[in-house]
This record gives sequence, C-alpha cells and structure tokens, in this order.
Amino acid sequence: MNKVLLTDLKNKFQLDHYVLMIGLGFDQRCLSVINNFPQNRTKKIVGISNVGWSNSNGKNTEEFKLITNNNASIIGENAESILDVADELAKYIIISLEVPTNQLVVDITSLSHELLIILMGILAANDALSRTTLLYVGAAQYGGNSGKEDVWLSRGVKTIRSVLGFPGFMYPSKKLHLVVLAGFEVERANEVISCYEPSSLSIGKGGRDQSVSLDHFESNQLFFDKLKYFINEQNTYNQHIHHFEFSCVDPLLTKEQILDHVEKIKASSDENVVICPLNTKLSTIGVALAAIENQTIQVCYAEPEEYNVENYSTPGNEVSIISFA
Repeated sequence: MNKVLLTDLKNKFQLDHYVLMIGLGFDQRCLSVINNFPQNRTKKIVGISNVGWSNSNGKNTEEFKLITNNNASIIGENAESILDVADELAKYIIISLEVPTNQLVVDITSLSHELLIILMGILAANDALSRTTLLYVGAAQYGGNSGKEDVWLSRGVKTIRSVLGFPGFMYPSKKLHLVVLAGFEVERANEVISCYEPSSLSIGKGGRDQSVSLDHFESNQLFFDKLKYFINEQNTYNQHIHHFEFSCVDPLLTKEQILDHVEKIKASSDENVVICPLNTKLSTIGVALAAIENQTIQVCYAEPEEYNVENYSTPGNEVSIISFA
C-alpha cells in the first residue's frame, strides 16, 4: 500500500484497460478520484450506489454523470435492498473480468462499511483480488467545525445484521465473544453490545503510530474512553473485557492483528466470534481479509438511522492505493 497526492493519480495509472468503479454517496469525497483519474485510460466506468441513500446521493450522482459525459453506468441506482446491489455488483465484476487484460480499480471512499465488506467477499470468491486495486481518499476533517467531543458521523441504529457472505460458524453450544473496532460512533458501538449481549468483549483502539493523524488518534481516544465507561456501567462483564490495538491505515497489518487476537480468544475460551468494524474503511478491509482467511469469524454491521450528511467530512488531498497482487 502507498499514498500519493490525488493530482498524481494520472501518473500512477498508465495502462489502458482499467475498469473504474466509484462508490457514490453523500460525502463529497466520492468525486475526488473521478476528478483526478485518467478517464482516457479506462475501458468502463461505473458508479456503485449505496442502497437507501439515493436522496442524499442525488447531487453527487448527477455530477458524476456530468464528469463522465454520461458514459458511465450505475450499479444499484434503483436497488431496494443490499442483496440487489450485491447481485448487480457480482455480475458486473464477473463480466468485467472475462477479459483477461482488464484490471479493476475501485474507489471505496464512499461505500458503506457493509458494501465494502461484501465487495471484498465477491472479489475473493472470484479470485479477483490480485487483479484489483482499491483507492481511498482520506478526510482532512470529520464532523465540520465541531469540537473533538462533539464530532458525530451517524446517529441511532436502524438494524444490526450479519454481513452477506460473512456468517461465520455460530455454534449454539458455545458462548459469544464480540470484537468491536472502536471509532467515532460510540452510540452504534453501544447498541451492538446491547443487542448481542456477549459473554465477553474485546474493544480495539487505533494505535497512536497507526492512526490517520495525531488529531484523529486523540478524538478516537475520547470516544474509546466513552465506550469503556458505557461498558463499565453495565456491570456485567467483570474481567471478561479485552483491549487491543490495531492499525487504522494498513489493511494487511490490521488483518494480522485481528487474526492474532481471534486466535488468542479461541485458545483461551473457544467462543463464537463476531466482529463489528466501526473505524476506518482501511481497517474494515483488514477485518474482511481476516474473515475471508478465518471463516469461523462472523462480521456484523450496524445500520445507522441518520448520517451527518451536511458535515460528514472535508476531503483530503491524498489517496491510499491498496493492491493485492
């Protein structure tokens, strides 16, 4: 993985057979890649719409069509469920890869965490990871001009569900261990813990040297402490709480950290393991890779009631390039 300025993308992609896929959302970062990628080197361009976000996506979707001169297609634009989007996405990827020279380039910046994990599952199931490059545009700032303690990205929880393709092996005779990768969304983490009522917990925090920035690390620490306070208030878990650190910026390192932690859990108690990734998209890739390798892991998703559409983030000027070749 490496990181470059968005303006340098044209120099990084010099071939002529790219299938460029852009995750479309309300966050203005979803247009950062398409505004800087060499479209003349693409065979196909397609937008990926997050189901249920169509009203919020409207302005960015229309601008995406203008930027691509209306030559792009959109997956999931009229989808009614995540299953519809997943089906369309899988079919498009399979058809695109029938041409041996084609390479997938996917901008995951504005995909939901759930759709990102499903995408990783589809790529792995079709042996397509080695022909795929993921792009992620970081945020210069989250939550507008709010103070660190007032930053919010989403509110409420509509539903909590297992991610399609990542059901894990759930044995009724075994207890449940819940692993939460904490981020800025404490309310969602609280709801996941309350819903699953696990017998034991692991709460992960982004490491200081593996955070997006010192500012992000400090914000994450504040919300991590709030989550610990909520757990202590439950007066349920006693000594059954584990803490660990993970990388917010290196998916392959996150994968190894998750696998190591899960191995320790299973060695000591052999419990069912459910992971809820609530940190960066890059760390969520790591969770997906870990669950692909260790299929006993279930990955869950807490769908928010509301997003901070107006002030979700301010685009940064750098893009992370993740290759699996």
